[in-house]
Amino acid sequence: MAQLVENNPLVMGAVAELQRFSSDPDMRELERRRKLWKLEYYSGLTAAKEEGKAEGKAETLLKILRKRFNKIPRDVESTICKMSDPVALDSWAEHALDCQSMADFTQAIR
Repeated sequence: MAQLVENNPLVMGAVAELQRFSSDPDMRELERRRKLWKLEYYSGLTAAKEEGKAEGKAETLLKILRKRFNKIPRDVESTICKMSDPVALDSWAEHALDCQSMADFTQAIR
C-alpha cells in the first residue's frame, strides 16, 4: 500500500486530503450530518414505498368488494383506507374473495 501511495502523485494527494479532512472537527461533523441525512432520506423513501403499497392494496380490496357486494358501508371503507399493513390488506382481500356476504367480511376484519 505504501508503494502505491509513494509512486502515484494522485493517490498521495488523495491521502493527504483525507488526512486533512479527518483531522478537522468541523469537517467530521459535516460528514456525520451528511450520513444522518442520507439515512433519514432513504428511510423516508422506504416508508413512502410501503405506504404506496398499502394504498394500492386498499384500492384493489375496495374494487373487489364493490364488484361482489355493490355497496360498502362507510365504516368498512374507512377501516380499509386507514389500514397501513400490506400483509393485513392481502389477508382481507383473500377473505373478500371467499366470504358469502358483506356482514361476513365485516366480521372478519374486526
